[in-house]
Amino acid sequence: MFNRTLFFVLLLAFAVSTLSCAPSNQAGGPVTVQMWVMPNSLEPLRDIEEALKPFTDTHPNIKVKVTVVDWGAAWTKITTAATSHDVPDIAQLGSTWVGSISSMGALMDNKARVAELGGAKAFVPAAWKTSGLSGSGQVTAIPWIVDARALFYRTDVFTKLGLTAKDLETWDKFEAALKKIKAAKLTIEGLEIQPLGMPGKNDWNVVHNLAPWIWGAGGDFLAADNKRSLLDSQAALNGIFFYVNLAKKGYVPPEYLELNTAQVSSNFNNGSIAMMFDGPYEVRTLTTPPAQGGASESITARNFSVVPYPKGPKGRFTFVGGSNLAIFKYSKHPKEAWEVVKYLTTDQNAQLSYCKASGFLPAKLSVFNEPYFSVDPARRVFKEAIKYGKTYPCIPSWGIMEPIMTRRFGILWDYVTGAKGDLKPEEIAKQLKLAKTEIETVIAQGKRR
Repeated sequence: MFNRTLFFVLLLAFAVSTLSCAPSNQAGGPVTVQMWVMPNSLEPLRDIEEALKPFTDTHPNIKVKVTVVDWGAAWTKITTAATSHDVPDIAQLGSTWVGSISSMGALMDNKARVAELGGAKAFVPAAWKTSGLSGSGQVTAIPWIVDARALFYRTDVFTKLGLTAKDLETWDKFEAALKKIKAAKLTIEGLEIQPLGMPGKNDWNVVHNLAPWIWGAGGDFLAADNKRSLLDSQAALNGIFFYVNLAKKGYVPPEYLELNTAQVSSNFNNGSIAMMFDGPYEVRTLTTPPAQGGASESITARNFSVVPYPKGPKGRFTFVGGSNLAIFKYSKHPKEAWEVVKYLTTDQNAQLSYCKASGFLPAKLSVFNEPYFSVDPARRVFKEAIKYGKTYPCIPSWGIMEPIMTRRFGILWDYVTGAKGDLKPEEIAKQLKLAKTEIETVIAQGKRR
């Protein structure tokens, strides 16, 4: 005789057993990892998908849905996601953002998994310092791509004037070379060559542009304990004054101080200036055909070389930045997201292919041994640059401090362009003292939270 009660008990037991054995994705299909990246290359979506293809080919159960977020909107979009918990699984973070986003408690701590990446020593040292809040012991954002700066110069201009790379070794030699180029008033292919191109206050790199000169003079932004500002030091003043005074002395056309980095780079590529400071992506531009967005057919592309930053009184430094990859605590697929991050940040081929596409440097040190970086003279300079590179402290308040410094440093350029009178060290010192006061107010407010 049919026992209806027993039938339903057995049916329920079977259903529970089936559910307990089912994958986390109830549909039984692939897991889709949501990833936000910024436009790091000329074709950002295609390039990241190409870098991910070997991974997705060998991981059929993990799909990666990439969304490209414009740099101008990224900060607001990411912080909004962090506070609302409506997040992607993975987000690209500018290295200087890591401290602020990490302090919101929204990112997964992957400290226990660092060994899977090859350990902290497998990464560019300056980049690894941005992997989590200073002093926290946490690892909330894995370094992915690295940015560093160096000095690009026109070899044809140098040859005509009897200059060599040795004339760029120190601050004094660098200025002497600029003076010689200015006096020569060279014209090549119908263009009068200006000595130096550098952007002013309208650039997004205002702080990064000044950092190597502050460090080279022996100065810094914050004390070692990150509790007070050092911007009012004589060393910081010396470094900033040397740099901005290059423009006041006429080595930089006044109109350039209204441009940003991309516009200055374009003028260098077109043959208008003899020297500029830029990142490794400029090497890619100068070796890429115009049809692909490059400038390989320009006069500059046929006549350029790269050297390190000139050495200051207290040493040679360059700013090291870039981007990290972070997994949100509220990720729907944290296990799969980790596999994606691990692949992009440590796989030799993934690092190399994406660096070739974007022009950035790898975060993984071993990739620098590839011929792409070790043979080409220009890229080899950037390989060396990471050894003397520095970055900013990874602290919660840096995201507030940087706009303060950008505004104060921007006012300095008004003195250079004449909008606020002659350039005097005491006027720079005044702005630095005001910046120090504002920064230390931010630090004090952070302590009270």
